[in-house]
Amino acid sequence: MGITRSPCCRRLCFTNTASCPHCGKAFQPGVLKAKAVAEDKAFDKRSHILFLVMFLVLPTVLLFISSTAN
Repeated sequence: MGITRSPCCRRLCFTNTASCPHCGKAFQPGVLKAKAVAEDKAFDKRSHILFLVMFLVLPTVLLFISSTAN
Protein backbone atom coordinates (compact mmCIF):
# COMPACT_ATOMS: atom_id res chain seq x y z
CA MET A 1 0.00 0.00 0.00
CA GLY A 2 1.59 3.25 -1.15
CA ILE A 3 1.02 6.84 -0.21
CA THR A 4 0.70 9.74 -2.61
CA ARG A 5 -0.85 13.19 -2.73
CA SER A 6 -4.48 13.67 -3.65
CA PRO A 7 -4.87 15.50 -6.98
CA CYS A 8 -7.70 17.66 -5.62
CA CYS A 9 -6.48 18.86 -2.20
CA ARG A 10 -2.77 17.81 -2.30
CA ARG A 11 -3.01 16.02 1.08
CA LEU A 12 -1.55 12.56 1.61
CA CYS A 13 -3.77 9.54 0.99
CA PHE A 14 -3.31 5.85 0.29
CA THR A 15 -3.10 4.71 -3.33
CA ASN A 16 -5.84 2.10 -2.96
CA THR A 17 -8.57 4.43 -1.63
CA ALA A 18 -11.70 5.08 -3.65
CA SER A 19 -12.07 8.68 -2.46
CA CYS A 20 -9.98 11.31 -0.70
CA PRO A 21 -10.41 11.05 3.09
CA HIS A 22 -9.98 14.82 3.44
CA CYS A 23 -12.11 16.41 0.71
CA GLY A 24 -14.25 13.40 -0.26
CA LYS A 25 -13.59 13.54 -4.02
CA ALA A 26 -13.97 10.12 -5.67
CA PHE A 27 -11.13 8.73 -7.80
CA GLN A 28 -11.20 6.45 -10.81
CA PRO A 29 -9.65 3.04 -10.09
CA GLY A 30 -5.87 3.04 -10.52
CA VAL A 31 -5.43 6.81 -10.83
CA LEU A 32 -3.62 7.24 -7.53
CA LYS A 33 -1.44 4.17 -8.07
CA ALA A 34 -0.38 5.46 -11.50
CA LYS A 35 0.36 8.86 -9.95
CA ALA A 36 2.52 7.23 -7.26
CA VAL A 37 4.48 5.26 -9.89
CA ALA A 38 5.09 8.46 -11.88
CA GLU A 39 6.32 10.24 -8.74
CA ASP A 40 8.71 7.34 -8.00
CA LYS A 41 10.14 7.52 -11.53
CA ALA A 42 10.66 11.28 -11.20
CA PHE A 43 12.41 10.77 -7.86
CA ASP A 44 14.68 8.11 -9.37
CA LYS A 45 15.64 10.46 -12.19
CA ARG A 46 16.49 13.27 -9.75
CA SER A 47 18.59 10.94 -7.61
CA HIS A 48 20.51 9.71 -10.67
CA ILE A 49 21.29 13.29 -11.64
CA LEU A 50 22.42 14.06 -8.09
CA PHE A 51 24.67 10.99 -8.16
CA LEU A 52 26.28 12.13 -11.41
CA VAL A 53 26.94 15.61 -10.04
CA MET A 54 28.30 14.49 -6.69
CA PHE A 55 30.47 11.58 -7.80
CA LEU A 56 31.54 12.41 -11.33
CA VAL A 57 31.43 16.13 -12.05
CA LEU A 58 32.49 17.49 -8.66
CA PRO A 59 35.69 15.37 -8.36
CA THR A 60 36.61 16.26 -11.95
CA VAL A 61 36.27 19.96 -11.20
CA LEU A 62 38.27 19.64 -7.98
CA LEU A 63 41.01 17.70 -9.79
CA PHE A 64 41.17 20.37 -12.48
CA ILE A 65 41.40 23.15 -9.87
CA SER A 66 44.11 21.37 -7.91
CA SER A 67 46.15 20.65 -11.06
CA THR A 68 46.04 24.29 -12.19
CA ALA A 69 46.94 25.63 -8.74
CA ASN A 70 50.35 23.89 -8.76
